[in-house]
Amino acid sequence: MKGVVLSRLPAAQLVDLSHEVPHYDVLAGALLLEACVPWFPRDAVHCAVVDPGVGTARRPLCVVDPEGRRLVGPDNGLFTPFLGEGARAFELVSDWGAVPAPQTHARTLSATFHGRDLFAPVAAWLAAGGDPSWLGPRVEDPVRLSWPGATHEGGVVRGEVLAADPFGNLLTSVREGDLGGARGLEVQVGGRAARFVRTFGDGAPGELVALVGSSGRLELAVREGSAARALGPDAHRGSVVLVRGG
Repeated sequence: MKGVVLSRLPAAQLVDLSHEVPHYDVLAGALLLEACVPWFPRDAVHCAVVDPGVGTARRPLCVVDPEGRRLVGPDNGLFTPFLGEGARAFELVSDWGAVPAPQTHARTLSATFHGRDLFAPVAAWLAAGGDPSWLGPRVEDPVRLSWPGATHEGGVVRGEVLAADPFGNLLTSVREGDLGGARGLEVQVGGRAARFVRTFGDGAPGELVALVGSSGRLELAVREGSAARALGPDAHRGSVVLVRGG
């Protein structure tokens, strides 16, 4: 994919966001994009491929979010965080005769590698100044994942585990705003209590803690260890997380 981009746009600056998204895990990919894309220049083009449906009837897509960020990849929910009010989406059509750019995509489209043959060429074309509206028809119904949030009842915030990062920290559906600025909170997951702290170093080595991570979400962590490993089957995706005010 890098070779394809550089062959079309030699001056492109390429940044590897991550190659550690678990295979086929669209939600984990969407969470990664949610956390990282806003920190890039708005004129950057983001090519993201977590695509278990490659080669099927799922649509290839370019999304332009309400702030003008451009994302290219499969229409499988991967871009859910960027499909707010004002977002636009375009299907990448196979016949781009109207597009004033030669060889925008590969001459032969592999059934198993759209990242190389379609998404990377489109990303390069956009980065060179291409207009997303020329790529294909508007998509009014892009796929959106069921996006878990948190509920509030009787002074208890209820959320769930969403994903583990490479350090074994567990990302949850509870956002910083759900905590109401409270500190000294009681956090429970899988029957285990986690002490609420400000940062990893506030925990004792090996201690299970909860904190608001850099993504603005409540995370469960073990200082100098792995919360995913420590909690094991008690903290899989969907496991209930309870937060009580302190």
